[in-house]
Amino acid sequence: MNCKTAVEPVEHNMSFDADCDEFIQNKLYRTKGKCAIYARQSDVYVAVKHKPTLRSTAPTLAMAESNNNVVSMRHDIWFHISMHIDPEDVQSFALICKQTAGLVASRAFWRNLYRRYCNGATSGWNLNLPAHLQPEQMRNCDTQTLRSLVIQALFRCHRPLKVRLELGYNLDWLVQRTFVTCWLKQFQCLWIMCYKFLNRQPNVHNESEMETSEVVNDWESLAEDDVGQSHVTLENHNEGVVILVVLCRHFEPTPTQLTYSNQQARYRLRATRELLCTDMRAKNLELDFAEDGCRNVSVTVKYSRIEKYKVLPWWHPDFNSFMK
Repeated sequence: MNCKTAVEPVEHNMSFDADCDEFIQNKLYRTKGKCAIYARQSDVYVAVKHKPTLRSTAPTLAMAESNNNVVSMRHDIWFHISMHIDPEDVQSFALICKQTAGLVASRAFWRNLYRRYCNGATSGWNLNLPAHLQPEQMRNCDTQTLRSLVIQALFRCHRPLKVRLELGYNLDWLVQRTFVTCWLKQFQCLWIMCYKFLNRQPNVHNESEMETSEVVNDWESLAEDDVGQSHVTLENHNEGVVILVVLCRHFEPTPTQLTYSNQQARYRLRATRELLCTDMRAKNLELDFAEDGCRNVSVTVKYSRIEKYKVLPWWHPDFNSFMK
C-alpha cells in the first residue's frame, strides 16, 4: 500500500499519526471470520475474536437425536468423525470424552454402522443375515434393541469380527464372571452341559450404567430416550450373557451348591484348567467356582475326557441353539 502525503511541520506529526491509525483501522481491520486482524505501523498480528458461546445455528445433537439446544464446534467434529468409525474401534472412540460416549449411545451411530457394513448389495435384503437382522427389523425398535441387533449383524458381516468368531474364545475369557445357572442336554451318546455366565451382578439395575458405554467385547447396554417417536420394545434379555458348552460322553452330576435360586448365594468362576489325559488322547476340564465375598467357599467341577468345549457370547450365531 502506497500513501503519498505532503511534508507537514513537526508540530503536526501527532495529527498525522492519528490520521494514519484511523485510516489503517478503517481499511485493514477485518470483522469476518474467526480471527481479528490488526495492522499497525510497526507490526501486524492476529488475535482470536471473542464470540458468544450461544449460537442460533441448528444443533448437531439433533442429528444424533438429543434434546440439547446448545452445541459447540467440538461436538460437531466428533459427530462427523463418528460416522467413519470402524466397529472394532467403537470402544476406543467411546472412551475419549462424554461427547463421544453420547454419540455411541445414539440411534444415528448404530444406524450408520449397519448401513455401512450390513446392508445388502441393493440396500435391501442381505443374504448373509437371518430374518430378524434384516433392515426392516431395524426401523421401529428402540435404541437398545437396535444396538443389540446391529452388533449381532456386524459379527456376521464385518470381516474382522467374523475372524474373532472363527478363532473362538478361550476359557480365560470367562474368569471372574458371575455364574447364573446350568442345564443338561443329551444328544445321541453325548452329554451337553451348559453353564450360563453374566459379566455383572444379575438383577441389579443402575441408572447411571445405562448412560455409559462399556468395552466392545462385552457391548454393555446403552439407553437413550427418543422424543416424538414410538418404538417397539424388543429388548434382548440375553445381552451380556456368555454360555460355556461342554460335550462329554460321561454323565457328570451338577454340584448341589450350584443349584440355587436367585435369592441364594452367587458364585463366580475363579479359575479353569485343561489337563491332558494320561493316554495323551483326550483332555480333562476343571472349573473352580468361589462364592462372592468368601474365597474359602469354593466348588470344583471336573469333567474327564471331554470331546470339546465352546464359549458362546450372546452375539454368537450358535448362541440361541444352546440357550435354554
